[in-house]
Amino acid sequence: MRKPVATIENWAVLRSAISQSFEEFHPGNCLTGYVLGHANLPTTTIVYTSPIVSFDLSHGVVETRNTLYRLGEASDEYKSWDRRRKEVAA
Repeated sequence: MRKPVATIENWAVLRSAISQSFEEFHPGNCLTGYVLGHANLPTTTIVYTSPIVSFDLSHGVVETRNTLYRLGEASDEYKSWDRRRKEVAA
């Protein structure tokens, strides 16, 4: 069965919908953001996705259990968190 394809904007990676703390891309984590173009969801609905199965950041694609997402822009908060994380690691 083919998975629906949608775009997710203003996104962030979380461990789960309950944790609300930012995480890196890893299978099992989820995305949150505004979904556009999903056949089963209204446009601009904020979602917490099913767990990430795989991702290809060079192509901006994330596969979850139920959907393939094209990554739009990350949320400003997530971009800031990611910048700080990379600075600490350097």
